[in-house]
Amino acid sequence: MTSSRQIGIIAFTQRGCELAQRLSEGLGELDAFAECGFRVHGPQRFADGCSVLAYSSLASWTTEHFASDEALVFVGATGIAVRAIAPHVRDKFSDPAVVSVDEAGRFAVPLLSGHVGGANELARAIAVLAGGEAVVSTATDVNGLFAVDEWAARRGLRIAERSLAKLVSSRLLEGAPVGFYSDFQMERPFPETPCEGVPEVGFAVTLDETCSPFDWTLHLVPRIAVVGVGCRRGTDAQVLARAVDAALVQAHVSPRAVAALASIDVKCDEQAIAQLATERGWKLRFYSAEELAAVPGEFSASDFVRKTVGVDNVCERAALAGGGKLVLGKQAGDGVTVAIALLPWNPEAMQGGTWRMPHNGADGAKDPIEGEAGAFPAAFQTQGNSELPDCHSDAGRGEDKAMEDMHGKLVVVGLGPGGADDMSARARRAVAECDVLVGYTVYVDLVRGEFPDKEVLTTPMRKEVERCRMALEAAAAGRNVAMVCSGDPGVYGMAGLVLELAPEFPDVEVSVVPGVSASNGGAAVLGAPLMHDYCVISLSDLLTPWEKIEQRLAAAAQADFCISLYNPSSHKRADYLQRACDILLQHKSAETVCGTVRNIGREGQEARVLTLGELRDTQVDMFTCVFIGNSQTLEIGGKMVTPRGYLQRED
Repeated sequence: MTSSRQIGIIAFTQRGCELAQRLSEGLGELDAFAECGFRVHGPQRFADGCSVLAYSSLASWTTEHFASDEALVFVGATGIAVRAIAPHVRDKFSDPAVVSVDEAGRFAVPLLSGHVGGANELARAIAVLAGGEAVVSTATDVNGLFAVDEWAARRGLRIAERSLAKLVSSRLLEGAPVGFYSDFQMERPFPETPCEGVPEVGFAVTLDETCSPFDWTLHLVPRIAVVGVGCRRGTDAQVLARAVDAALVQAHVSPRAVAALASIDVKCDEQAIAQLATERGWKLRFYSAEELAAVPGEFSASDFVRKTVGVDNVCERAALAGGGKLVLGKQAGDGVTVAIALLPWNPEAMQGGTWRMPHNGADGAKDPIEGEAGAFPAAFQTQGNSELPDCHSDAGRGEDKAMEDMHGKLVVVGLGPGGADDMSARARRAVAECDVLVGYTVYVDLVRGEFPDKEVLTTPMRKEVERCRMALEAAAAGRNVAMVCSGDPGVYGMAGLVLELAPEFPDVEVSVVPGVSASNGGAAVLGAPLMHDYCVISLSDLLTPWEKIEQRLAAAAQADFCISLYNPSSHKRADYLQRACDILLQHKSAETVCGTVRNIGREGQEARVLTLGELRDTQVDMFTCVFIGNSQTLEIGGKMVTPRGYLQRED
């Protein structure tokens, strides 16, 4: 049977091909690479003499092996390797490990995915076999510090929040305290740094991503859950997905913890099951009725199921067919049954490469689950800092956990007026810790690049109700959801609408994270126009009658407020700012100092200080925020300033 872990090696000279062959043989004898398959390629003219496979072109070889192999080794100049892989590099959490070694074997250089992909470890092994030196440059290695991503990769842990992995490493590099929490019996992986109370940043080895013992919690999730399912023929894929998600929430098991979806073999052509496994990246396991009947234990038996498929229970038996422990018994509804089991997990055994998850072989046969005896998080006991809060106060929750405790979280987050630089630390943390990112397409795009691992749900303009329902439904399914809004979510944002709809989703916990509003962001660009009493008025009449807007403009002008205007113009409302200025000019001088700021905090930001008379004939758009001063507002050095009266008080 072909190994599922492949390492591709390519060389360009006869000497390089000879070294490549020695490396493939030597690596195969090491425990860490014992389960790997090796494919060595070289130029056609050396293929027979050096017993290597011939490659047609370096570009095609790299394209093929970068997509399929666990690691690539280039025997030759580092520059060749760098140019070959450059078009394919995407992300260290998904890219294969890449190592370059010179044909004399003197230096082995990990180029890509040093920690997560294991390139550092592979380079060290190559250096030992070749009698050379591994040139490892990652900061934690250079400083002899613990690397959380490498530590997690060796133990088969999935990293939930990639940006927080970087934060943990940076804190360790700074010598700052980092917390550790585990639902499993594990030794603390690094010396504890003295700290008063609970560290702000830490990581947790857990199946439950709602467990957050630290302000910034990096979740490391063992992939040890098997979801057993049964369903009516022709069940809709979304119905099955909702049932599985609800069961995972009830069991407090992250979807990242799922290794396989299991059922009876008569369901092997069920589209909903295949679609769910494909979309989530889960292995599929099918068992015959005889195999399921042989699974020991007491199960929720059904005579109807026995008559239909030949065994009294599918979901519980399928979940347990590979071994392990049932943590959530049969859940039934909408023609779907779901159960969840956990495989034993021994994190120390993972390091040697002797433990592997179940998978289907090349011929479709079901391989037995292999591994040493492991531990279950039976009591969800805290390890490490004794001051940590108990993230699992209801120990043993599983099939006895009540459905009424099932809930998700929805955080409405203000991104600030511009790009990611204007986000608060609290907003950044909320987005980093979410599973699903929801928002208006333009606003999601502002942060999508910084959080590439998030599932994204967007709607276009004028689909606000649909967008909020989408976010609440995702949270109701047990997901941690962040709905992002430009500026502050409570200032013409989605916070109010979410809270209006929230009573329809009583199990969803809703919170709001403030952001820098466009008024505040634009005011900072202009100077200090809002130092005294001010009001904010939107000129959009989509939801507010223009007559009401006129009344508010007149009242604000008569009261001598500083005024910030949102949505001052659009294609359909091209003259609205002019009409607003006409109303203001009835109560304010044409020399009143005003200002405009376009694309606040973003590329192409533009600002201008002008008079109210000049503002009336100025062209603006929806990306512009307009400021009208009060009777005391001044232009000082090109800045718009509204005195509060401090200097006058000293006179």
